Order: sequence, then C-alpha cells, then structure tokens
Amino acid sequence: METIKTASFEYLVNLAKEKPEGGYTFNLDGSIYEIEDVLEISKIAEKHGYIVIY
Repeated sequence: METIKTASFEYLVNLAKEKPEGGYTFNLDGSIYEIEDVLEISKIAEKHGYIVIY
C-alpha cells in the first residue's frame, strides 16, 4: 500500500528560504532545490508524491 502525503501550500512556502542574491533554496524530503519563484514549489512537491492543498 502506497502512503499518501499531503501538505498545504502555505507550509511548503515556509520551507523556502530567500537568498540575498535573489531566488530561494527549497528543501523537501532531503532534496535541495534552487528556485527562482515559490510557484515552482507545487510542481516539486508533486514529483515527491505530495498532494498539495491550497
């Protein structure tokens, strides 16, 4: 049986840390992503098997 993971978009956005030079560092399940916009977070979370709640 597969585990269903859910997370609110607000929670995921709070995981993103703004970088002084611009953009964000986003860490999810031990994977680190360098992103330009927090709107990229939903797509990343879905790749990790999350259902994002808005």
